[in-house]
Amino acid sequence: MQDALLLSRRDLEAVLDFPSVIEALDQAFRAEARREWDTPKRIAAHTKAGGLLAMPCGGGSPEALGAKLVSTFPGNAARSQPSVAGLYALFDPERGVPLSVMDGSYLTLVRTAAVSALATRLLSRPEARTLGIMGSGAQAGFHVRLIAGVRPIEAVVVWGRRREKAEALVASLRGRADLPSVSSWSVAEGPEEAAACDVVVAATGATGPVLFGRWLRDGAHVNPIGAHTRYTREIDTEAVVRASVLAVETADTLLEAGDFQMAEAEAGGVVDRVVTLGSLAGAARPSSPGRDPRAITIFKSCGVAFEDLAVASLAFRRAREAGLGARFSFDGAR
Repeated sequence: MQDALLLSRRDLEAVLDFPSVIEALDQAFRAEARREWDTPKRIAAHTKAGGLLAMPCGGGSPEALGAKLVSTFPGNAARSQPSVAGLYALFDPERGVPLSVMDGSYLTLVRTAAVSALATRLLSRPEARTLGIMGSGAQAGFHVRLIAGVRPIEAVVVWGRRREKAEALVASLRGRADLPSVSSWSVAEGPEEAAACDVVVAATGATGPVLFGRWLRDGAHVNPIGAHTRYTREIDTEAVVRASVLAVETADTLLEAGDFQMAEAEAGGVVDRVVTLGSLAGAARPSSPGRDPRAITIFKSCGVAFEDLAVASLAFRRAREAGLGARFSFDGAR
């Protein structure tokens, strides 16, 4: 008989403080640069309404093993239900027995925003004080909270296709104890207002550009996270061409980065300029005083399995130390 931990969203909220998640991901990307992760390509299965992704991974330092199952059902938004849901299964890397099953939806929210925050710390100007958010879903809110932890954000501008959702997001964030430096909140009339900030996040799920290069100010850093295939994008070719630094999670995820792939098809000379976040994490940081204050930088995120594994491992260790989570037992095959 083997005991394992069942960790709810409340358990994860209790053990995953944002600075620790960002540092765990920093180490995970350094491990990726050392080629320590075994990260197969995602496996997908579909129904007429949506799909299910399986994202296994093993390796790292210390070694870990696990897989995320995540569903994407876009039509759920019309039912006021989450369009993304999932769970994470963590296994003992030496014995192969289950250690934990945890809320994969919250895990995804935190790790996605934390990866953007890490990229923002590595690439944006240290004095960046304004944050533009394009989109008004759950990822938008988490990006505000995580990025405000790595830069002295004083003003947040939110734009969404549905103004009432953007207003609701601002209302939910205004006055939060973990956002003490933010003194100005506004809902933009048009996307160009959000794009004219020091740091910009595109989290819309759009299939075509919603952020145009002509709107970007010199020195801006951009995190487009909403598009996940080589044939969809949120930023236009001009934005990509204007950027001095283009970064992705790994060389493999570049193949899914439609924001860059479509710019390559239209303008050329893009793909060869792309660097990985792991190479930046292990090098002298571009956001050091030597960074060109006029340079535009872009980090394109598609999501990689080792990010989930790194955060799930951290959550399990802390939950076990704190005595959190419900225990369940199982008998393995003999």
